[in-house]
Amino acid sequence: MQITFNGEIIETTENKPLSNLLSEKNLLAKNGIAIALNSKVIPKLKWDTTLLNNNDKILVITATQGG
Repeated sequence: MQITFNGEIIETTENKPLSNLLSEKNLLAKNGIAIALNSKVIPKLKWDTTLLNNNDKILVITATQGG
């Protein structure tokens, strides 16, 4: 199946939990990120139970510090 990850189309297996994909991308343990799936923010507590579907769009939002 195909999903869009930060604007890039990638191939992945069906019914994969969001947390597995984030682990593959070395993002699972990273602090200060939020994940939007199809324009809806997914709480970190639901990353393990949120399954990916064909044509999903995932956006990783990183908090930055500035002034």
